[in-house]
Amino acid sequence: MTSRKTGFTVTFIITAVILFAIVVFFNALVGGQTNVRVDLTQDKLYTMSPAAKRILSQLKVPVHVKLYITKQSEMPTGLNSLERDITDKLEEYKAASGGKLTYSVSDPSMNEDLAQKLQAKGIRPFQVQSIERDEIGLKLVYSALEITYKEKDPEIIPQVAPQTLDTLEYELCRRVIKLTRDKDPVVAIYSSMESLDPQLLQIYLQMGQQPPQPRDLYSKLVDIFRSQGYDARKVEISEDSPIPDDAQTLLIMAPKDLSDRQRYEISRFLRRGGKVFLAVQNHEYDYNPSRGGGFDISVRPIETGIDALLSEYGMRVSEAVFMDENLETLSVPRTQNIGGLRVQMAEPVQAPIQIKVSGDQFNEKLSISDRLGQLLYLWGSRLVPNDAKVKEAGLSYQTLFTSSPKAWEVETSGGALSRADFTFDPAKATPRAPLAVLMEGEFPDPYEGKEIPAWSSNDSTTTGTAEAVEAGVGKLVLVGCGKMFEDGYLQAGSYSNGLFLLNGVDALTLGEDLIQVRAKTTTRRLIHEVSQGRKLLWRTMTTVLVPLLVALFGIVRSVRRRRAQAAWVQSHQAV
Repeated sequence: MTSRKTGFTVTFIITAVILFAIVVFFNALVGGQTNVRVDLTQDKLYTMSPAAKRILSQLKVPVHVKLYITKQSEMPTGLNSLERDITDKLEEYKAASGGKLTYSVSDPSMNEDLAQKLQAKGIRPFQVQSIERDEIGLKLVYSALEITYKEKDPEIIPQVAPQTLDTLEYELCRRVIKLTRDKDPVVAIYSSMESLDPQLLQIYLQMGQQPPQPRDLYSKLVDIFRSQGYDARKVEISEDSPIPDDAQTLLIMAPKDLSDRQRYEISRFLRRGGKVFLAVQNHEYDYNPSRGGGFDISVRPIETGIDALLSEYGMRVSEAVFMDENLETLSVPRTQNIGGLRVQMAEPVQAPIQIKVSGDQFNEKLSISDRLGQLLYLWGSRLVPNDAKVKEAGLSYQTLFTSSPKAWEVETSGGALSRADFTFDPAKATPRAPLAVLMEGEFPDPYEGKEIPAWSSNDSTTTGTAEAVEAGVGKLVLVGCGKMFEDGYLQAGSYSNGLFLLNGVDALTLGEDLIQVRAKTTTRRLIHEVSQGRKLLWRTMTTVLVPLLVALFGIVRSVRRRRAQAAWVQSHQAV
């Protein structure tokens, strides 16, 4: 017995020593390595993307990154590792660039002259919460990047915090691309103006007053694209404001009553290999308070003037009203009379024309539509491709996102919509209908050999015959909704409408690399609605099935124990 105990003790000690030696050796091996990390996130947020490596590896002239950060000993506890996290990433970028990207680290809080110079550049310390012993206070800390290249004005990332580290790769690559290119790419933006209510317009005219000037519903686009490093210009596609000769991409937002000459200019731009992002809005809707509560909704068709051109490419935006059971609840203003005072209140409205795009409706194989989370496809229409016509035109297309399986159309020429129209009818179903597509190829020129349309319908001057132009590979992103890109919805809530637009323009103008870097962010994982049948199934499993299985297990176990007991008693009685 004693020898067995001694043998066990010796074996245990030897095994423990061997395991300890293995741990020490592995720790020394890994500890001697730099930048060794294991990225366990599903989106690989901390692994440098291949696209970023390609961007940085193409650097021909050195780019220097200056990290201005408060020293670690003065940082709040939650930011103690921030400098190390940033420099680890910069080391990766340096290696990917083959040494063309270099960096340095300094603390402006220790140098008053440097702090004043940085303040002129827009780099200032920011406040963070600090918990020291038994007190909660605020501290001013620095954490910013300055990117310099040749004699150009430096690019600034004014604040780098732990919650923005996953976007640092994109922010740095975007600024490196902006600094190293010869000139900013030109993006021309054409948008229609706000439509005035015909009834309101009539009231103004009857009162002898001048109606208000229509607003530009897409006024933010120029500033947004300029902030992204584009030379964004507003155009009217007119004789006085044509599409610039050096424009690489043309944005057309919710066109209305396009003339034949405007269609001619757009088609020639595509024929030459231009890139177009076209968002078509076929309907406007009016929400009127109903006597019985809620709202009565009526529809007004819009004459876009783009259909004739799209048909040449084998694509059509449906004129029917489009609805989808995957909808969003929106707040609609309503005026009520309370105590003699007219008060405006917001009332939630659920209507299938307020379409939401999410989940498996996106084509995740294309960077434009990958990792978007969800879109508000407000008052949009479905696209109707003619595959034979697309092929005949020498083009190809890929769907970017679709409707849900429970989508349908209502044929109407305008006016009030009934409650029956808002109810899903399988007979009218258009499941998984394409809502946005990417077309590419050498676009045909329907005007070649024909007389060039005049700018004005009143102009009878002969303009000559349209000559053939050298064809290039053009691209067209076609979306059946323009409302989603208006100022009020472009960056609303948790929707990715603005990100989708940026992705589209980046892909058309700069290529895929920058989008792939931007797409490497935390994916918004949404809890989808559960059907009544599935709810009933889970309730049954939790309230009936699980207790039933536990009871059944107990019964079986009890029976087996009784049998075992009876067998034991019987065997001992026999003895």
